[in-house]
Amino acid sequence: MALTAFAGVALARSIQLDNGDVYEGDLVDGLRTGQGTYVWASGDRYEGGFVANRMQGQGTYTWVDGRSYTGAFVADRRQGEGVLTWRNGNRYEGQFEDDRMHGQGIFTSSNGDRYEGTFVRGRRTGSGQFDWASGDGYMGEVLNGELHGQGLFTWPNGNRYRGGFANDQRHGLGVFHWRDGTIFRGQFRANKMHGYGVKEQPDGAMELQQWTDGGLRMRLPLTEDERCRLHLQDRHWMFSSEDCVNGLAHGTGLAASLDGELIIADGHFVLGHLVTGEVQPIWLRSRAQ
Repeated sequence: MALTAFAGVALARSIQLDNGDVYEGDLVDGLRTGQGTYVWASGDRYEGGFVANRMQGQGTYTWVDGRSYTGAFVADRRQGEGVLTWRNGNRYEGQFEDDRMHGQGIFTSSNGDRYEGTFVRGRRTGSGQFDWASGDGYMGEVLNGELHGQGLFTWPNGNRYRGGFANDQRHGLGVFHWRDGTIFRGQFRANKMHGYGVKEQPDGAMELQQWTDGGLRMRLPLTEDERCRLHLQDRHWMFSSEDCVNGLAHGTGLAASLDGELIIADGHFVLGHLVTGEVQPIWLRSRAQ
């Protein structure tokens, strides 16, 4: 369809294109520029700003499947701040880039689950906070929608865990607090205690433990043995052996710092000196208190 307009002058027109699309709004030099409404033959609809035939500025786009977006557009794409809703009640409010959720935003599911944090190319990635309808909560690092990295998970009964996560599961070094005041600081794998850890009772009594896939394998009171004194890295350690000499750690065995932070799983000691063995963290105070 041929259009005639004075150069540089906005004219409000209604046009039907050969493909069945319909535009009603401002035209400048024969181009959609200004405010208008564009309805596709498929049923999708846009109402808002245009510049040179492209959606530009603030507008609302509605799909035939029930989705709707209100916010900023740049060159036909969702770009900037906006709100995207779905027919099922899901809602995203935040930043967009190149038609995808990207930057800071809030995603609320129809069932009451809520995430506030960063998005990367449409996925929850970076850092954020989950508040589930169940009452569970999480604040920390996220990768592709999963808990991954360092974070804090809380339960409505008062229990909480702070430490490492991988693929939505507790993994790595962390600290689990029970609501009665009991604390476990140690190693986790696939949501279970796995490796070495220290359990502290509400009365302050501490116990060195070893776990395999959630099963307790070993437990020893975390106290210094006067027959096997050990002092390393400005810390006092627990070491128990029948081979100790002159009140000093001697022989091969397991050693743990009395503050519950470090362990030597299979060390060889000579008169209180570490000869071979690797000092490893049970938990990291700076990350998981």
